Amino acid sequence: MKVLKERIEEIIALIAEVANGNFDYHLDVSDNGDEMDAVISGISMLGQELKNSTVSRDFMQSIYHGVVDMLLVLNTDLTIRNVNEAFTEATGYKETDLVGIHFTKVFPQSNNTNLSTGLAALAEKGKSLNLELLLSTSKGDQITTSCSLSYLMNSRKEKDGVLIVAKDITELKQKEQELQEAKERAEAANEAKSLFLSSMSHEIRTPLNGIMGFTHLLQDTSLDQTQAQYVSLIKTSGSNLTKLLNDILDLHQIEQDRISIDTIAFNLRETVASYLEPYKYLAEEKGVTFTYTVDAAVPRVMIGDPIRLNQVLVNLVSNAIKFTATGSIAVHGEMQTLDEQEQTATIKFIVTDTGIGIPAEKQEVVFDSFTQSDQTMSRKYGGYGLGLAICKKLVTLMQGEMGIISPPEGQNSGTTFWFTVQLKYEQEKEAILPEEEQAVVNFKVNKPTQILVVDDNPINVLLMQDVLEGYGATVTTAQNGAEAIQFATSNLFDLIFMDIQMPGVDGIEATQRLRKGNVASPIIAFSANAYQEDIVKSLSAGMNDHLCKPFTDKELISVLTKWV
Repeated sequence: MKVLKERIEEIIALIAEVANGNFDYHLDVSDNGDEMDAVISGISMLGQELKNSTVSRDFMQSIYHGVVDMLLVLNTDLTIRNVNEAFTEATGYKETDLVGIHFTKVFPQSNNTNLSTGLAALAEKGKSLNLELLLSTSKGDQITTSCSLSYLMNSRKEKDGVLIVAKDITELKQKEQELQEAKERAEAANEAKSLFLSSMSHEIRTPLNGIMGFTHLLQDTSLDQTQAQYVSLIKTSGSNLTKLLNDILDLHQIEQDRISIDTIAFNLRETVASYLEPYKYLAEEKGVTFTYTVDAAVPRVMIGDPIRLNQVLVNLVSNAIKFTATGSIAVHGEMQTLDEQEQTATIKFIVTDTGIGIPAEKQEVVFDSFTQSDQTMSRKYGGYGLGLAICKKLVTLMQGEMGIISPPEGQNSGTTFWFTVQLKYEQEKEAILPEEEQAVVNFKVNKPTQILVVDDNPINVLLMQDVLEGYGATVTTAQNGAEAIQFATSNLFDLIFMDIQMPGVDGIEATQRLRKGNVASPIIAFSANAYQEDIVKSLSAGMNDHLCKPFTDKELISVLTKWV
Protein backbone atom coordinates (compact mmCIF):
# COMPACT_ATOMS: atom_id res chain seq x y z
CA MET A 1 0.00 0.00 0.00
CA LYS A 2 2.88 2.30 0.86
CA VAL A 3 4.40 1.84 -2.55
CA LEU A 4 1.07 2.44 -4.24
CA LYS A 5 0.53 5.62 -2.22
CA GLU A 6 3.97 6.92 -3.20
CA ARG A 7 3.30 6.22 -6.89
CA ILE A 8 -0.01 8.03 -6.69
CA GLU A 9 1.70 11.03 -5.05
CA GLU A 10 4.37 11.01 -7.80
CA ILE A 11 1.65 10.96 -10.46
CA ILE A 12 -0.15 13.88 -8.75
CA ALA A 13 3.15 15.80 -8.70
CA LEU A 14 3.64 15.08 -12.42
CA ILE A 15 0.16 16.38 -13.17
CA ALA A 16 0.84 19.54 -11.14
CA GLU A 17 4.13 20.23 -12.94
CA VAL A 18 2.53 19.79 -16.35
CA ALA A 19 -0.37 22.01 -15.31
CA ASN A 20 2.12 24.70 -14.29
CA GLY A 21 3.85 24.54 -17.66
CA ASN A 22 6.86 22.48 -16.63
CA PHE A 23 6.60 20.18 -19.62
CA ASP A 24 10.13 18.86 -19.19
CA TYR A 25 9.35 17.34 -15.74
CA HIS A 26 10.12 13.63 -16.04
CA LEU A 27 8.87 10.58 -14.09
CA ASP A 28 10.41 7.19 -14.75
CA VAL A 29 8.17 4.20 -15.35
CA SER A 30 8.85 0.83 -13.76
CA ASP A 31 9.80 -2.31 -15.59
CA ASN A 32 6.47 -3.91 -14.71
CA GLY A 33 4.39 -1.91 -17.17
CA ASP A 34 1.36 -1.84 -14.91
CA GLU A 35 -1.61 0.51 -14.92
CA MET A 36 0.31 3.21 -13.05
CA ASP A 37 3.03 3.19 -15.67
CA ALA A 38 0.39 3.57 -18.36
CA VAL A 39 -1.03 6.60 -16.56
CA ILE A 40 2.48 8.13 -16.22
CA SER A 41 3.19 7.54 -19.92
CA GLY A 42 -0.14 9.08 -20.91
CA ILE A 43 0.43 12.19 -18.78
CA SER A 44 3.98 12.56 -20.17
CA MET A 45 2.70 12.33 -23.78
CA LEU A 46 -0.01 14.88 -23.01
CA GLY A 47 2.66 17.15 -21.55
CA GLN A 48 4.71 16.96 -24.75
CA GLU A 49 1.65 17.76 -26.88
CA LEU A 50 0.87 20.72 -24.65
CA LYS A 51 4.50 21.82 -24.93
CA ASN A 52 4.37 21.69 -28.74
CA SER A 53 1.02 23.47 -28.76
CA THR A 54 2.34 26.20 -26.48
CA VAL A 55 5.44 26.70 -28.63
CA SER A 56 3.25 27.03 -31.73
CA ARG A 57 0.96 29.43 -29.91
CA ASP A 58 3.86 31.57 -28.74
CA PHE A 59 5.30 31.53 -32.27
CA MET A 60 2.01 32.72 -33.75
CA GLN A 61 1.68 35.35 -31.05
CA SER A 62 5.16 36.70 -31.88
CA ILE A 63 4.19 36.92 -35.57
CA TYR A 64 0.82 38.49 -34.74
CA HIS A 65 2.40 41.25 -32.70
CA GLY A 66 5.42 41.65 -34.99
CA VAL A 67 3.48 42.38 -38.19
CA VAL A 68 3.83 46.04 -39.28
CA ASP A 69 0.25 46.15 -40.57
CA MET A 70 -2.59 46.64 -38.10
CA LEU A 71 -4.46 43.42 -37.23
CA LEU A 72 -7.87 43.04 -35.59
CA VAL A 73 -9.56 39.76 -34.74
CA LEU A 74 -13.34 40.03 -34.37
CA ASN A 75 -15.81 37.63 -32.89
CA THR A 76 -18.72 36.43 -35.02
CA ASP A 77 -20.85 39.27 -33.61
CA LEU A 78 -18.18 41.73 -34.87
CA THR A 79 -16.99 42.66 -31.38
CA ILE A 80 -13.23 42.98 -31.01
CA ARG A 81 -11.48 39.86 -29.70
CA ASN A 82 -7.94 41.23 -29.81
CA VAL A 83 -5.64 43.59 -31.72
CA ASN A 84 -1.90 43.61 -32.35
CA GLU A 85 0.72 46.11 -31.18
CA ALA A 86 0.82 47.88 -34.56
CA PHE A 87 -2.87 48.73 -34.11
CA THR A 88 -2.48 50.10 -30.57
CA GLU A 89 0.59 52.13 -31.57
CA ALA A 90 -1.17 53.67 -34.58
CA THR A 91 -4.45 54.48 -32.83
CA GLY A 92 -3.37 55.20 -29.26
CA TYR A 93 -5.90 52.72 -27.84
CA LYS A 94 -5.03 50.05 -25.28
CA GLU A 95 -6.10 46.54 -26.18
CA THR A 96 -8.05 46.25 -22.93
CA ASP A 97 -10.10 49.32 -23.96
CA LEU A 98 -11.17 47.63 -27.19
CA VAL A 99 -11.81 44.00 -26.31
CA GLY A 100 -15.52 43.25 -26.33
CA ILE A 101 -16.71 46.45 -28.05
CA HIS A 102 -18.18 46.57 -31.57
CA PHE A 103 -15.54 47.26 -34.21
CA THR A 104 -17.52 50.22 -35.62
CA LYS A 105 -16.20 52.22 -32.65
CA VAL A 106 -12.87 52.41 -34.48
CA PHE A 107 -14.35 52.17 -38.00
CA PRO A 108 -17.39 54.50 -37.65
CA GLN A 109 -20.10 53.82 -40.22
CA SER A 110 -20.73 57.57 -40.48
CA ASN A 111 -17.27 57.91 -42.05
CA ASN A 112 -17.43 54.68 -44.02
CA THR A 113 -20.56 54.56 -46.16
CA ASN A 114 -19.23 51.49 -47.98
CA LEU A 115 -18.94 49.43 -44.79
CA SER A 116 -22.44 47.95 -44.70
CA THR A 117 -22.30 46.97 -48.35
CA GLY A 118 -18.86 45.46 -47.86
CA LEU A 119 -19.91 43.36 -44.87
CA ALA A 120 -22.96 42.12 -46.76
CA ALA A 121 -20.74 41.09 -49.67
CA LEU A 122 -18.36 39.32 -47.27
CA ALA A 123 -21.24 37.41 -45.66
CA GLU A 124 -22.67 36.46 -49.06
CA LYS A 125 -19.49 35.33 -50.79
CA GLY A 126 -17.50 34.20 -47.76
CA LYS A 127 -14.28 35.24 -49.48
CA SER A 128 -11.78 37.91 -48.54
CA LEU A 129 -12.84 41.48 -49.26
CA ASN A 130 -10.80 44.65 -49.78
CA LEU A 131 -12.15 47.99 -48.60
CA GLU A 132 -10.77 51.47 -48.12
CA LEU A 133 -11.88 52.57 -44.64
CA LEU A 134 -11.30 55.51 -42.31
CA LEU A 135 -9.94 54.45 -38.91
CA SER A 136 -10.59 56.70 -35.88
CA THR A 137 -7.79 57.10 -33.33
CA SER A 138 -8.19 57.66 -29.59
CA LYS A 139 -7.65 61.40 -30.21
CA GLY A 140 -10.34 61.58 -32.89
CA ASP A 141 -7.96 61.79 -35.84
CA GLN A 142 -8.61 59.85 -39.04
CA ILE A 143 -6.27 57.32 -40.65
CA THR A 144 -7.00 56.24 -44.21
CA THR A 145 -6.53 52.48 -44.41
CA SER A 146 -6.67 49.77 -47.01
CA CYS A 147 -8.36 46.83 -45.27
CA SER A 148 -8.58 43.16 -46.12
CA LEU A 149 -11.44 41.34 -44.36
CA SER A 150 -11.66 37.53 -44.23
CA TYR A 151 -13.37 34.89 -42.11
CA LEU A 152 -11.51 32.78 -39.52
CA MET A 153 -12.55 29.12 -39.55
CA ASN A 154 -12.35 26.62 -36.68
CA SER A 155 -11.39 22.93 -36.90
CA ARG A 156 -14.94 22.08 -37.91
CA LYS A 157 -14.77 24.51 -40.87
CA GLU A 158 -17.22 26.82 -39.14
CA LYS A 159 -16.94 30.62 -39.09
CA ASP A 160 -15.20 31.56 -35.86
CA GLY A 161 -14.59 35.28 -36.40
CA VAL A 162 -13.27 37.90 -38.80
CA LEU A 163 -9.65 38.95 -39.41
CA ILE A 164 -9.04 42.55 -40.52
CA VAL A 165 -5.62 43.47 -41.92
CA ALA A 166 -5.41 47.28 -42.13
CA LYS A 167 -2.60 49.16 -43.90
CA ASP A 168 -2.08 52.88 -43.31
CA ILE A 169 -2.28 54.57 -46.73
CA THR A 170 -2.75 58.14 -45.49
CA GLU A 171 0.54 59.33 -47.00
CA LEU A 172 -0.20 57.52 -50.26
CA LYS A 173 -3.63 59.18 -50.47
CA GLN A 174 -2.05 62.57 -49.79
CA LYS A 175 0.41 61.98 -52.63
CA GLU A 176 -2.45 60.93 -54.91
CA GLN A 177 -4.34 64.07 -53.96
CA GLU A 178 -1.28 66.22 -54.65
CA LEU A 179 -0.79 64.53 -58.02
CA GLN A 180 -4.47 65.01 -58.88
CA GLU A 181 -4.30 68.69 -57.92
CA ALA A 182 -1.09 69.10 -59.96
CA LYS A 183 -2.79 67.38 -62.91
CA GLU A 184 -5.81 69.67 -62.61
CA ARG A 185 -3.54 72.74 -62.42
CA ALA A 186 -1.64 71.57 -65.50
CA GLU A 187 -4.89 70.94 -67.37
CA ALA A 188 -6.18 74.36 -66.35
CA ALA A 189 -2.91 75.93 -67.52
CA ASN A 190 -3.15 74.08 -70.84
CA GLU A 191 -6.75 75.15 -71.23
CA ALA A 192 -5.79 78.75 -70.49
CA LYS A 193 -2.94 78.43 -72.99
CA SER A 194 -5.33 77.06 -75.62
CA LEU A 195 -7.82 79.87 -75.01
CA PHE A 196 -5.04 82.45 -75.18
CA LEU A 197 -3.63 81.03 -78.41
CA SER A 198 -7.09 80.79 -79.95
CA SER A 199 -7.89 84.36 -78.95
CA MET A 200 -4.48 85.62 -80.07
CA SER A 201 -4.83 83.83 -83.39
CA HIS A 202 -8.29 85.28 -83.94
CA GLU A 203 -7.28 88.82 -83.02
CA ILE A 204 -4.22 88.73 -85.29
CA ARG A 205 -5.80 86.91 -88.23
CA THR A 206 -8.71 89.34 -88.49
CA PRO A 207 -6.61 92.44 -89.32
CA LEU A 208 -4.05 90.28 -91.13
CA ASN A 209 -6.79 89.13 -93.48
CA GLY A 210 -7.42 92.75 -94.45
CA ILE A 211 -3.70 93.45 -94.88
CA MET A 212 -3.11 90.39 -97.07
CA GLY A 213 -6.29 90.82 -99.10
CA PHE A 214 -5.89 94.49 -99.91
CA THR A 215 -2.17 94.01 -100.57
CA HIS A 216 -3.12 91.47 -103.22
CA LEU A 217 -5.69 93.87 -104.70
CA LEU A 218 -3.13 96.68 -104.61
CA GLN A 219 -0.64 94.46 -106.42
CA ASP A 220 -3.08 94.22 -109.34
CA THR A 221 -3.20 98.01 -109.78
CA SER A 222 -0.80 100.23 -111.73
CA LEU A 223 2.35 100.62 -109.62
CA ASP A 224 5.79 101.96 -110.38
CA GLN A 225 8.83 99.76 -109.66
CA THR A 226 9.42 101.09 -106.13
CA GLN A 227 5.76 100.79 -105.15
CA ALA A 228 5.60 97.25 -106.53
CA GLN A 229 8.66 96.34 -104.46
CA TYR A 230 7.08 97.76 -101.30
CA VAL A 231 3.84 95.87 -101.92
CA SER A 232 5.78 92.66 -102.52
CA LEU A 233 7.63 93.12 -99.21
CA ILE A 234 4.34 93.71 -97.37
CA LYS A 235 2.90 90.54 -98.91
CA THR A 236 5.99 88.51 -97.99
CA SER A 237 5.92 89.80 -94.42
CA GLY A 238 2.23 88.98 -94.13
CA SER A 239 2.83 85.47 -95.46
CA ASN A 240 5.62 84.95 -92.93
CA LEU A 241 3.37 86.12 -90.10
CA THR A 242 0.61 83.78 -91.28
CA LYS A 243 3.07 80.86 -91.34
CA LEU A 244 4.26 81.68 -87.82
CA LEU A 245 0.68 81.73 -86.56
CA ASN A 246 0.02 78.37 -88.20
CA ASP A 247 3.23 76.96 -86.72
CA ILE A 248 2.31 78.10 -83.21
CA LEU A 249 -1.11 76.49 -83.47
CA ASP A 250 0.34 73.33 -85.02
CA LEU A 251 2.93 72.97 -82.25
CA HIS A 252 0.31 73.44 -79.55
CA GLN A 253 -2.00 70.96 -81.24
CA ILE A 254 0.80 68.39 -81.40
CA GLU A 255 1.74 68.96 -77.75
CA GLN A 256 -1.90 68.39 -76.77
CA ASP A 257 -2.15 65.24 -78.94
CA ARG A 258 -4.84 66.94 -81.02
CA ILE A 259 -3.22 66.26 -84.39
CA SER A 260 -3.83 62.95 -86.11
CA ILE A 261 -2.13 61.56 -89.19
CA ASP A 262 -4.43 60.83 -92.14
CA THR A 263 -4.23 57.60 -94.12
CA ILE A 264 -5.19 58.22 -97.73
CA ALA A 265 -3.78 56.92 -100.99
CA PHE A 266 -1.63 59.38 -102.94
CA ASN A 267 0.90 59.39 -105.77
CA LEU A 268 4.14 60.15 -103.93
CA ARG A 269 6.12 61.54 -106.87
CA GLU A 270 3.35 63.77 -108.21
CA THR A 271 2.45 65.05 -104.75
CA VAL A 272 6.06 65.90 -103.88
CA ALA A 273 6.51 67.60 -107.26
CA SER A 274 3.36 69.70 -106.84
CA TYR A 275 4.59 71.03 -103.51
CA LEU A 276 8.27 71.54 -104.39
CA GLU A 277 7.99 72.96 -107.92
CA PRO A 278 7.20 76.52 -106.71
CA TYR A 279 10.37 76.48 -104.58
CA LYS A 280 12.43 75.73 -107.64
CA TYR A 281 11.64 79.22 -108.93
CA LEU A 282 12.37 80.81 -105.54
CA ALA A 283 15.79 79.16 -105.50
CA GLU A 284 16.55 80.13 -109.09
CA GLU A 285 15.72 83.77 -108.28
CA LYS A 286 18.68 83.63 -105.85
CA GLY A 287 20.89 81.92 -108.42
CA VAL A 288 20.72 78.61 -106.52
CA THR A 289 20.25 75.32 -108.38
CA PHE A 290 17.31 73.27 -107.07
CA THR A 291 16.58 69.61 -107.89
CA TYR A 292 14.28 66.94 -106.48
CA THR A 293 14.25 63.22 -107.28
CA VAL A 294 12.57 60.03 -106.03
CA ASP A 295 14.10 56.58 -106.63
CA ALA A 296 12.28 54.28 -109.04
CA ALA A 297 12.18 51.59 -106.33
CA VAL A 298 9.74 53.66 -104.27
CA PRO A 299 6.16 52.42 -104.87
CA ARG A 300 4.04 54.77 -106.96
CA VAL A 301 0.98 54.83 -104.72
CA MET A 302 1.54 55.23 -100.99
CA ILE A 303 -0.96 55.39 -98.13
CA GLY A 304 -0.36 58.05 -95.51
CA ASP A 305 -0.72 61.78 -94.92
CA PRO A 306 0.56 63.69 -97.97
CA ILE A 307 -0.13 67.09 -96.40
CA ARG A 308 1.96 66.43 -93.27
CA LEU A 309 4.68 64.73 -95.31
CA ASN A 310 4.99 67.72 -97.59
CA GLN A 311 4.76 70.11 -94.63
CA VAL A 312 8.04 68.62 -93.42
CA LEU A 313 9.62 68.71 -96.88
CA VAL A 314 8.53 72.29 -97.58
CA ASN A 315 9.86 73.49 -94.22
CA LEU A 316 13.27 71.92 -94.83
CA VAL A 317 13.40 73.30 -98.38
CA SER A 318 12.35 76.79 -97.18
CA ASN A 319 15.17 76.78 -94.63
CA ALA A 320 17.63 75.55 -97.24
CA ILE A 321 16.69 78.41 -99.59
CA LYS A 322 16.85 80.89 -96.71
CA PHE A 323 20.35 79.85 -95.62
CA THR A 324 21.88 79.20 -99.06
CA ALA A 325 23.22 82.22 -100.92
CA THR A 326 25.01 80.33 -103.72
CA GLY A 327 25.42 76.76 -104.86
CA SER A 328 22.71 74.13 -104.87
CA ILE A 329 19.85 72.46 -103.01
CA ALA A 330 18.93 68.83 -103.66
CA VAL A 331 15.96 66.81 -102.39
CA HIS A 332 16.08 63.04 -102.78
CA GLY A 333 13.65 60.31 -101.75
CA GLU A 334 14.71 56.68 -101.46
CA MET A 335 13.32 53.44 -100.11
CA GLN A 336 15.03 52.32 -96.91
CA THR A 337 13.05 49.16 -96.13
CA LEU A 338 10.15 47.28 -97.71
CA ASP A 339 7.93 44.75 -95.93
CA GLU A 340 5.88 42.98 -98.60
CA GLN A 341 3.97 40.90 -96.05
CA GLU A 342 2.79 43.95 -94.08
CA GLN A 343 2.79 46.11 -97.25
CA THR A 344 4.72 48.87 -95.52
CA ALA A 345 7.71 50.85 -96.71
CA THR A 346 10.11 53.13 -94.87
CA ILE A 347 10.93 56.07 -97.13
CA LYS A 348 13.93 58.29 -96.44
CA PHE A 349 14.06 61.90 -97.65
CA ILE A 350 17.34 63.81 -97.79
CA VAL A 351 17.56 67.60 -98.20
CA THR A 352 21.11 68.82 -98.85
CA ASP A 353 22.25 72.41 -99.35
CA THR A 354 25.56 74.24 -99.78
CA GLY A 355 24.59 77.03 -97.39
CA ILE A 356 26.14 78.39 -94.21
CA GLY A 357 25.83 75.14 -92.24
CA ILE A 358 25.06 74.65 -88.55
CA PRO A 359 27.79 74.59 -85.85
CA ALA A 360 28.31 71.18 -84.24
CA GLU A 361 27.44 72.47 -80.77
CA LYS A 362 24.06 73.72 -82.04
CA GLN A 363 23.00 70.64 -83.96
CA GLU A 364 21.49 68.90 -80.93
CA VAL A 365 19.12 71.78 -80.17
CA VAL A 366 17.97 72.91 -83.63
CA PHE A 367 14.82 70.82 -83.21
CA ASP A 368 13.83 72.76 -80.08
CA SER A 369 11.17 75.47 -80.36
CA PHE A 370 12.41 78.92 -81.45
CA THR A 371 16.05 77.74 -81.54
CA GLN A 372 18.55 79.92 -83.38
CA SER A 373 21.70 78.19 -84.60
CA ASP A 374 23.68 81.42 -84.46
CA GLN A 375 22.44 84.86 -83.40
CA THR A 376 24.51 86.77 -85.98
CA MET A 377 23.42 84.55 -88.85
CA SER A 378 19.84 84.55 -87.60
CA ARG A 379 19.70 88.34 -87.73
CA LYS A 380 20.91 88.15 -91.32
CA TYR A 381 18.90 85.19 -92.57
CA GLY A 382 16.10 84.72 -90.02
CA GLY A 383 15.94 81.86 -87.52
CA TYR A 384 14.51 78.36 -87.77
CA GLY A 385 11.56 79.42 -85.57
CA LEU A 386 9.11 76.65 -84.77
CA GLY A 387 9.44 74.85 -88.08
CA LEU A 388 12.01 72.20 -87.18
CA ALA A 389 10.36 71.49 -83.83
CA ILE A 390 7.09 70.82 -85.65
CA CYS A 391 8.85 68.75 -88.33
CA LYS A 392 10.45 66.49 -85.72
CA LYS A 393 7.12 65.93 -83.98
CA LEU A 394 5.27 65.26 -87.25
CA VAL A 395 7.93 62.77 -88.34
CA THR A 396 7.57 60.98 -85.00
CA LEU A 397 3.79 60.81 -85.54
CA MET A 398 4.51 59.21 -88.91
CA GLN A 399 6.64 56.56 -87.14
CA GLY A 400 9.90 57.98 -88.42
CA GLU A 401 13.11 59.62 -87.32
CA MET A 402 14.87 62.87 -88.19
CA GLY A 403 18.48 64.01 -88.08
CA ILE A 404 21.08 66.47 -89.31
CA ILE A 405 24.60 66.28 -90.76
CA SER A 406 26.53 69.54 -91.07
CA PRO A 407 28.67 69.86 -93.04
CA PRO A 408 27.86 66.90 -95.31
CA GLU A 409 30.62 64.34 -95.73
CA GLY A 410 33.39 65.63 -97.98
CA GLN A 411 32.15 69.25 -97.81
CA ASN A 412 33.41 72.29 -95.90
CA SER A 413 30.00 73.89 -95.52
CA GLY A 414 26.35 73.17 -96.02
CA THR A 415 23.76 71.04 -94.26
CA THR A 416 21.96 67.77 -94.81
CA PHE A 417 18.63 67.19 -93.09
CA TRP A 418 17.16 63.71 -93.38
CA PHE A 419 13.99 62.08 -92.15
CA THR A 420 12.16 58.79 -92.53
CA VAL A 421 8.45 58.02 -92.60
CA GLN A 422 6.66 54.69 -92.54
CA LEU A 423 3.94 54.41 -95.17
CA LYS A 424 1.72 51.64 -96.40
CA TYR A 425 1.41 50.88 -100.08
CA GLU A 426 -1.49 49.16 -101.83
CA GLN A 427 -1.41 48.86 -105.56
CA GLU A 428 -5.16 48.26 -105.83
CA LYS A 429 -6.07 51.69 -104.45
CA GLU A 430 -6.39 54.69 -106.68
CA ALA A 431 -4.27 57.60 -105.60
CA ILE A 432 -5.82 60.90 -104.66
CA LEU A 433 -3.81 63.16 -106.91
CA PRO A 434 -3.05 66.76 -105.94
CA GLU A 435 -5.56 69.30 -107.20
CA GLU A 436 -4.56 71.24 -110.24
CA GLU A 437 -3.62 74.85 -109.69
CA GLN A 438 -6.68 77.04 -109.99
CA ALA A 439 -6.64 79.71 -112.62
CA VAL A 440 -6.65 82.67 -110.25
CA VAL A 441 -6.10 85.15 -113.05
CA ASN A 442 -9.36 86.25 -114.70
CA PHE A 443 -11.42 83.78 -112.67
CA LYS A 444 -15.17 84.37 -113.01
CA VAL A 445 -18.17 82.54 -111.61
CA ASN A 446 -19.87 80.63 -114.41
CA LYS A 447 -23.43 81.74 -113.62
CA PRO A 448 -25.27 84.63 -111.91
CA THR A 449 -24.38 84.19 -108.26
CA GLN A 450 -25.87 85.85 -105.18
CA ILE A 451 -23.53 85.77 -102.16
CA LEU A 452 -24.17 87.00 -98.60
CA VAL A 453 -21.09 88.08 -96.62
CA VAL A 454 -21.60 88.30 -92.83
CA ASP A 455 -18.82 89.92 -90.77
CA ASP A 456 -18.70 92.60 -88.09
CA ASN A 457 -15.31 93.84 -89.32
CA PRO A 458 -15.92 96.45 -92.04
CA ILE A 459 -12.44 95.97 -93.54
CA ASN A 460 -13.02 92.26 -94.08
CA VAL A 461 -16.49 92.97 -95.49
CA LEU A 462 -15.06 95.48 -97.97
CA LEU A 463 -12.30 93.06 -98.95
CA MET A 464 -14.67 90.15 -99.57
CA GLN A 465 -17.07 92.40 -101.46
CA ASP A 466 -14.32 93.70 -103.77
CA VAL A 467 -12.85 90.23 -104.41
CA LEU A 468 -16.19 88.47 -104.98
CA GLU A 469 -17.56 91.23 -107.18
CA GLY A 470 -14.32 91.00 -109.14
CA TYR A 471 -15.20 87.34 -109.74
CA GLY A 472 -18.59 88.38 -111.12
CA ALA A 473 -20.77 87.68 -108.07
CA THR A 474 -23.46 89.96 -106.64
CA VAL A 475 -22.68 90.59 -102.97
CA THR A 476 -24.97 91.50 -100.06
CA THR A 477 -23.35 92.30 -96.70
CA ALA A 478 -24.51 91.94 -93.10
CA GLN A 479 -22.77 93.13 -89.93
CA ASN A 480 -24.01 90.45 -87.51
CA GLY A 481 -25.94 87.22 -87.21
CA ALA A 482 -29.30 88.89 -86.68
CA GLU A 483 -29.00 90.79 -89.98
CA ALA A 484 -27.84 87.60 -91.69
CA ILE A 485 -30.97 85.74 -90.53
CA GLN A 486 -33.18 88.59 -91.76
CA PHE A 487 -31.52 88.69 -95.21
CA ALA A 488 -31.21 84.90 -95.68
CA THR A 489 -34.83 84.17 -94.78
CA SER A 490 -36.19 86.77 -97.18
CA ASN A 491 -33.76 86.27 -100.09
CA LEU A 492 -32.31 83.24 -101.87
CA PHE A 493 -28.50 83.21 -101.78
CA ASP A 494 -26.29 80.80 -103.68
CA LEU A 495 -23.63 81.01 -100.95
CA ILE A 496 -23.23 82.55 -97.48
CA PHE A 497 -19.87 83.46 -95.93
CA MET A 498 -20.43 83.58 -92.16
CA ASP A 499 -17.99 84.98 -89.59
CA ILE A 500 -18.02 83.10 -86.27
CA GLN A 501 -17.28 85.67 -83.56
CA MET A 502 -19.73 88.57 -83.82
CA PRO A 503 -21.57 90.66 -81.21
CA GLY A 504 -25.14 89.66 -80.43
CA VAL A 505 -26.05 86.66 -82.54
CA ASP A 506 -22.78 84.96 -83.50
CA GLY A 507 -22.15 82.83 -86.57
CA ILE A 508 -22.84 79.50 -84.85
CA GLU A 509 -26.23 80.59 -83.50
CA ALA A 510 -27.17 82.28 -86.78
CA THR A 511 -26.39 79.11 -88.73
CA GLN A 512 -28.40 76.93 -86.35
CA ARG A 513 -31.40 79.23 -86.61
CA LEU A 514 -31.15 79.35 -90.41
CA ARG A 515 -31.03 75.55 -90.61
CA LYS A 516 -34.05 75.28 -88.31
CA GLY A 517 -35.80 77.73 -90.65
CA ASN A 518 -35.05 75.40 -93.59
CA VAL A 519 -32.58 77.77 -95.26
CA ALA A 520 -30.59 75.38 -97.48
CA SER A 521 -27.97 77.78 -98.90
CA PRO A 522 -24.39 76.51 -98.44
CA ILE A 523 -22.85 78.33 -95.47
CA ILE A 524 -19.08 78.73 -95.30
CA ALA A 525 -17.45 79.51 -91.96
CA PHE A 526 -15.37 82.59 -92.72
CA SER A 527 -13.35 82.77 -89.55
CA ALA A 528 -10.05 83.53 -87.87
CA ASN A 529 -10.59 80.47 -85.65
CA ALA A 530 -8.08 77.94 -86.95
CA TYR A 531 -8.19 75.08 -84.45
CA GLN A 532 -9.54 71.76 -85.71
CA GLU A 533 -12.14 71.74 -82.93
CA ASP A 534 -13.32 75.17 -84.15
CA ILE A 535 -13.81 73.73 -87.62
CA VAL A 536 -15.66 70.71 -86.22
CA LYS A 537 -17.87 73.03 -84.15
CA SER A 538 -18.84 75.11 -87.18
CA LEU A 539 -19.61 72.03 -89.27
CA SER A 540 -21.66 70.55 -86.42
CA ALA A 541 -23.74 73.74 -86.32
CA GLY A 542 -24.79 73.15 -89.92
CA MET A 543 -22.09 74.94 -91.92
CA ASN A 544 -20.80 73.25 -95.05
CA ASP A 545 -17.16 74.30 -95.17
CA HIS A 546 -14.52 76.43 -93.47
CA LEU A 547 -12.39 79.25 -94.93
CA CYS A 548 -9.71 80.43 -92.54
CA LYS A 549 -8.54 84.04 -92.40
CA PRO A 550 -6.28 85.15 -93.95
CA PHE A 551 -7.16 83.21 -97.10
CA THR A 552 -5.42 82.95 -100.46
CA ASP A 553 -7.02 83.42 -103.87
CA LYS A 554 -6.60 79.70 -104.50
CA GLU A 555 -8.43 78.80 -101.28
CA LEU A 556 -11.31 81.17 -102.00
CA ILE A 557 -11.65 80.04 -105.61
CA SER A 558 -11.60 76.41 -104.45
CA VAL A 559 -14.58 77.12 -102.17
CA LEU A 560 -16.46 78.95 -104.92
CA THR A 561 -15.81 76.17 -107.43
CA LYS A 562 -16.99 73.56 -104.94
CA TRP A 563 -20.20 75.21 -103.74
CA VAL A 564 -21.44 77.53 -106.50
